[in-house]
Amino acid sequence: MAFLNPLFLLGALAAAVPILLHLVRRADARKMDFPTLMFLRKIDKKTIRYQKLRRLLLLLLRVAALLLLVLAFMRPYREGAPVSAAGAGRRAGAHIIALDNSMSMGYRDRWERAQSAAADIVRRSGEGDTFAVVEFSGGTRIRTQLTGDKSAALEGIKNIAEPGSRPTRYVQALKAAEKIALESGAAKRVIHLISDFQRNGWTDEERGFKLKPGIELQPVDLGSDEFSNLAIDNVRTTETDQGGASSLDIRASVVEYGERERSGVRVGLVADGRAISEKTVRVPGKGAEEIEFQVPGLGPGGHSLVLEIDDPSLERDNRFYMTLEVRGKTPVIAVENPGTPGRRAPGFFLVRALNVDRLSPYQVTVATPRDLDIAAKLLIWNDVPVVAAGLGKRLEEFVRGGGGMILVLGNATGASEFNRGFGAWLPVLLDGTESVGRRPGSGRPEDFVLMTDIRTDHPVFQPFGKPHSGTFSGARFYSHAGILPGPGAEVLARFDNGDPALVSAGIGKGRVLIFASSADDTGNDLPLEPVYAPFWQQMLRYLESFGEQRNWIEIGDAIDPGRVLSEKALRLGNAAPEPGEAVAVLDPDRQRLETAPDSPVVVAEKTGFYDIRTKDLAAAVAVNTVPAESDLAHASAEEMAAAWVGSLPGVSPESEQPAAGEKDRRGRIWIFFFLAALLFLVSELHLANSGLKAKGGEVGKAT
Repeated sequence: MAFLNPLFLLGALAAAVPILLHLVRRADARKMDFPTLMFLRKIDKKTIRYQKLRRLLLLLLRVAALLLLVLAFMRPYREGAPVSAAGAGRRAGAHIIALDNSMSMGYRDRWERAQSAAADIVRRSGEGDTFAVVEFSGGTRIRTQLTGDKSAALEGIKNIAEPGSRPTRYVQALKAAEKIALESGAAKRVIHLISDFQRNGWTDEERGFKLKPGIELQPVDLGSDEFSNLAIDNVRTTETDQGGASSLDIRASVVEYGERERSGVRVGLVADGRAISEKTVRVPGKGAEEIEFQVPGLGPGGHSLVLEIDDPSLERDNRFYMTLEVRGKTPVIAVENPGTPGRRAPGFFLVRALNVDRLSPYQVTVATPRDLDIAAKLLIWNDVPVVAAGLGKRLEEFVRGGGGMILVLGNATGASEFNRGFGAWLPVLLDGTESVGRRPGSGRPEDFVLMTDIRTDHPVFQPFGKPHSGTFSGARFYSHAGILPGPGAEVLARFDNGDPALVSAGIGKGRVLIFASSADDTGNDLPLEPVYAPFWQQMLRYLESFGEQRNWIEIGDAIDPGRVLSEKALRLGNAAPEPGEAVAVLDPDRQRLETAPDSPVVVAEKTGFYDIRTKDLAAAVAVNTVPAESDLAHASAEEMAAAWVGSLPGVSPESEQPAAGEKDRRGRIWIFFFLAALLFLVSELHLANSGLKAKGGEVGKAT
């Protein structure tokens, strides 16, 4: 027999109180002098003994009642009493086995040891225990629901997929296991967390999580502070143009996350399924080694590239996948008046800045208004007044149909001609004055203004908002047109006197940019600044709605097939897929994936190339592992488990029915002790009252 409240045993000292009271009240008989004894009644000795016996019984009743009350408050229960799980309506214990199959568990023999440890937990369990098997990595899946069938639990452990490419996420697995434990209704609830306890799997956002009280967490640590793992990180690509064919420069870092130095590491490059180059590097422990490859002769279109390293300890992160869309040169037509003999053409600086072989994705062709054939998607109207109504109509149709145009307002552009030719369909007019600025803070007139108020949040100027990316503050503008923006016009930059410098307007499906000064050095010295060529390239990129291609994504990211195909069509200048058109998505294992009607995205769960196709268009998406998962740095399992446990193991609030409380409710022995004490107290009260009446009668007779 055991007690829930053994400290109440100290209450047994109260049994001494009746004894003390009896001793205190026991006084010597008072002596009375009588002249004669003839009037006293004789009393039999048996009667005297009976009275003494009855007082002793009263004392025993009082002591026993107090002792029984103390035992009742100690809440005894039968510790060894066998109670079947079926009879109690509760199971002996619920064991939730959470097995980590993230990428890091594929390191050497960790996965085999993990499955063996999970199976041992099932085999060592007691009679009546139940089991649930949960696998987790970047997501969580319940392999086996709570069951008392050991063979089913062992089968669930055996059927868990081997470690894939997904990262480690502990808290979502603990939440799923906690839910199963709370719903089990078992007196004992244990979560067995089997993992390598990778430090990167415990994010800052999850550190506040606590398991509910009464749930025990038992970690099984398979990790180690000694490891060696290589991976490819910090990949950068630079596309250059060489005589009509693109050349690609690839730079990357080969990283050793462990302490061991690695020599003779082979790194290879595969382009479009063909081995291109191979190099050997030496990587220091806890360090990285830079490596560079060049891929010449890439023609226009999509290309797939793979960087490979040899590292048998963990193979999932040995490959780095990327896609590249080679655009070729985008044609641009610059329309300008014929140059005056002996003077530079208006597009002298412009053509040289945009036709740079290695750095510019554009190819500029100069044309005059008379021989203009709008065959390109991009048009630069370089300081040319509109003289024919038919030409102005053609330009409007070009823009509304999706073309992009830059209007350069140099010295040859007149306000009346501009307003008559462009003001009818553009939300912009010229005020007919040529503004002259003042340099702020100089206190005297100057013949130039500065372009200082620039919207760096706009795509045109966004690259210039980064540190060391160039500035416009050094460019001087000696003359500029007075632009009057109307509804629908957006001012992207202003001069320091408040006049608009660059204005954007959307017309139909196309866009127009209006630049308030010249493209050469007649109205400013911007062509002499380093930002001149990047500025013009950014304006053209914005007009053709060309976004920087994302060469790869990571495991767990979402793939929107419709968006991928639309961006591919935009880069190629083709029509985007029609709404409702059938789209096929193939994973890296060439398995077709189905998308839900209400959620057209696909979550990337495998590394490699996902193929997305329609009848007339195809695109590829490269997927890589999460770099943090390659770092196998080990954390303390005890420290992590202690942070997740909300209370002492096995201790839970009353509402959650602790184990000792279950035994108390099954036995309820304290009730019998309490009833016996109550019976003794009633008997004591009756016996005491009877004694007082008898004593009173005897005194009366004696008197």
